[in-house]
Amino acid sequence: MMKARASSTLFTAIVLGVDATTYPVGLSNCGVKSWVNEAPKRAVTMNQGTTEMMLGLGLVDHMVGTAYLDDAIWPEVEEDFNKIPILSDAYPDIDTLMSVDPDFLYASYRSAFQAKTPEHEERIDYFDVVEGESCSLLVSNARGNYTYCREELHAEGIQTYLQSPHCELEEHRPDEVTLHTLYEEIWEIAMIFDAFDKALQLIDNIEAHFRAATKIVESSYSNSKPTVLWLDGWDPVSPFVGSCCGAVQAIIDYAGAINIYDQLGIEEKSSWDDGDWGEIVEKDPDVIVMIDASWDLAGKE
Repeated sequence: MMKARASSTLFTAIVLGVDATTYPVGLSNCGVKSWVNEAPKRAVTMNQGTTEMMLGLGLVDHMVGTAYLDDAIWPEVEEDFNKIPILSDAYPDIDTLMSVDPDFLYASYRSAFQAKTPEHEERIDYFDVVEGESCSLLVSNARGNYTYCREELHAEGIQTYLQSPHCELEEHRPDEVTLHTLYEEIWEIAMIFDAFDKALQLIDNIEAHFRAATKIVESSYSNSKPTVLWLDGWDPVSPFVGSCCGAVQAIIDYAGAINIYDQLGIEEKSSWDDGDWGEIVEKDPDVIVMIDASWDLAGKE
């Protein structure tokens, strides 16, 4: 039997004229290797970005739950979003998560697959559903010690997918996040769920949004690129800012602007990091983008 393995880009599928998935599909995501034998039927999205990705691909009928919204859902997918149970305002507890019998967990951040431990009581108690008393991937850094359970969830028949800028191990994160990174994810999710036609429509939509943003920037700053501070979380001492290596940097780049913190977090390949108000005043950005998430209304500050 010829087994299909997920390609590196959506463009490969376009060139080869691929319009349907042939299962099983081999996938390597953040170092976790697996075979997908059929399109998942009971997916749970663990963060807003992945919720909107699934809905943008027209996969509402494959979803049984969502969690951890930051703010209002993208208007273009709101109608379908209202059909899905919201399991929790944050990450659901393990009983709530397992009550919908998921066969696929899709997350924006590695914290979604981090096990609850005495050091991290707010995380999901995956030890209740995986075999053994611990999970195999242990990561230690300056911020603490972390245990991740994706391999063990796969062993229990629950497929997982994690967005690559937030892989558990730094070595698996891309050095630079670009639209190519996003399109590769769209391609792989489309491969898993056999949704290539919707993938092409979603990419066209994204390209149109970026073209519109670029025109606005070019018309407002015709002589030079504007400098931007992306303020993601308010703190009177160390504001949480968009740094070098994630989606924020990609958005600013493709909008034709310059991130004042494009050199911050390079060693760790950080999407966000702690800034400094004195440095911000010194850099004097032309534009400040304030993220009004439901849990941190920066604009009100």
